[in-house]
Amino acid sequence: MRTRSLYLSGALLAALSSFSVFLAPRLAAQQSEKGFGVTPKVKPGGRVPDLSGMWGPRERSKTGADEARLTWDPSDPAGRKPEDAPMTPWARERFEKAHPPFGVNETFEAINDPVQIYCDPAGVSRIYFYPWQFTFVQTPDTVYILYEFSRVWRSVSMNKPHPKDPDPTWLGDSVGRYEGDSLVVDTVGFNDKTWLDHVGHPHSEELHLVERFRRVDHNTLELTVRVEDPKAYTKVLTGRKLFDLSSSPMGETICSASEMQSFQKEVIEPTTTPAKK
Repeated sequence: MRTRSLYLSGALLAALSSFSVFLAPRLAAQQSEKGFGVTPKVKPGGRVPDLSGMWGPRERSKTGADEARLTWDPSDPAGRKPEDAPMTPWARERFEKAHPPFGVNETFEAINDPVQIYCDPAGVSRIYFYPWQFTFVQTPDTVYILYEFSRVWRSVSMNKPHPKDPDPTWLGDSVGRYEGDSLVVDTVGFNDKTWLDHVGHPHSEELHLVERFRRVDHNTLELTVRVEDPKAYTKVLTGRKLFDLSSSPMGETICSASEMQSFQKEVIEPTTTPAKK
């Protein structure tokens, strides 16, 4: 039986090497997203893009080892220089306090990854870096995105605007629209308790995230992401990731604080603490 402890002890680290995420800074003016608010129904005669199926991370054989990713920074795919990201002083101060279990600064001592120590939600866009599946439930008024990791889900309103002053939440307030063959999801109203990626890059409550999902062919789903957070980053960040259609059902991947604590006590502490003389 697969457990959370086994995931921490190596399964995730192995699976992460197959990821393919491309994110590059661009000026906000070059990446503006307009038209969000009240989203009209699909025009008469129009077709709703079919996003059905279980979508999982692209296999390593298709991406190549050189495309292993821990972060959204395309100039630093393995997280070797995460400090070079275009952070503001506010974000840099928070980043320097991060003790992630991945990347060049990886550590299991004094770890403060909120997912690892508290079982907090991974948040968006970090959740797409995990080696588990997600799927869509498309209805006329709402699109639901269901994630295998930690069994979380999001509700995307297709005919309502964002509230004027949304309460900060883990996954934010999402509204969507269809553009041709794509589902475009616009999300605001995040809290600042999650990381954008596995190496500890933070974000603020001003985070504005735009995801665009497009079925390239029957077996391939493309996700492009736009990250705008003027409190945390001096540039808009964009990215792309591919997912493969999976024939496997979703499994149980619940984050358990008791298992995390047991793993820390039985595995991490004995291997990181010097033996007593």
